[in-house]
Amino acid sequence: MEVSLEQVSCPLCGAGDDRPWLQKDGFAVVRCGGCGLTYVNPRLTTDALRSLYHGQAISPTDYYVRTAEQDGRSFAARVKLIERYREPGVLLDIGCGPGTFSVVARERGWETVGLDLNPQSVAHCESLGLNVVCDGFPSPQVSGRQFDVIVMNDFLEHVPDPVAVLRAARALLVPGGVIFISTPDIGSIMARVTGHRWLHLKPNEHLVYFDRRTIAEVLTRAGLHLEYVCAMGRFRNLGVALEKVRAYGELPSAIGRALVPAWLAERVNVPINPGDEMAVVARA
Repeated sequence: MEVSLEQVSCPLCGAGDDRPWLQKDGFAVVRCGGCGLTYVNPRLTTDALRSLYHGQAISPTDYYVRTAEQDGRSFAARVKLIERYREPGVLLDIGCGPGTFSVVARERGWETVGLDLNPQSVAHCESLGLNVVCDGFPSPQVSGRQFDVIVMNDFLEHVPDPVAVLRAARALLVPGGVIFISTPDIGSIMARVTGHRWLHLKPNEHLVYFDRRTIAEVLTRAGLHLEYVCAMGRFRNLGVALEKVRAYGELPSAIGRALVPAWLAERVNVPINPGDEMAVVARA
C-alpha cells in the first residue's frame, strides 16, 4: 500500500533547517536547527491521517473504552487541577475520544462539548448522552462560541500546525479562560534514556514532540501565557501496563505476564508516573 507523505518546515518557527535525530517505523524524526523542536519529517499527509483515524488504525475507540475506568481516575485529577484556575463553566474537549474526560467533567458540574475525528468514538460519546461534534479542529461547528476552558488531552502532538491550532483555540476562550494540555515530554529523562524505544514515540500519529521550553514557545507564539507545567502521571490497568512495557523489550513484559495472571492484571489499577508526560495550563 502506498503511503502519502509530505515534506514540511518546522511547525514552530518555520525554518527548513532540520537535523536528523533518529528513525522509527520507517519515519525520520528530526530536530530543528533554529528552535530545537523535534518533529516528524516527512510525515503522513492530513488525508492519510484522517483515513487511519477513521479506520481505527490509530487512537482506536475500543482501546480507550477498555481503559475508561483508569482514565477516569486520571482525568479526575486533571479536572481538579483545572478548577484551581477556573470554576466550572462551559468546556470544550478537543480530541475527546470516547468521552471519558467529558463524563468526569460533567459529573463535577461542567457543561461539556466534545470534538473528535473518529466516528466510532463520537458514536460512543452520543451513547453516553454527551454533546459531541464529529470533526477536526478548528471546526465551523464550534466557531463563534465561547468557552471557559478548552482541554487538549493527548492531542497537540497529533496536529500538523500546533501554533495555528492554539491560536484558533485562544479565539474561542472567554476573557480569563484557560487551556489545559497534556502531551509527552521529549525532554524528560525517560525519553532521553529510552531513545527510539520511548513509549510515546509514534511517528505515524505523533507528529510533534515538545519539551518544557518548546511548549512554552508554542504557547507564546499563539498569544497564550504559560501558567503552570508539571510532570503528570496516570492510572493504568496492570494488563495494559504490561502490554506497553513491550516497547522497552519483550523480556520484561513476558516476565510480568508470566508472574501476573491475566484475570488479575485486568482487575488491578496502578498509578504510574515515569515523568515523561506534561500537564500544562495556559491563559490568553
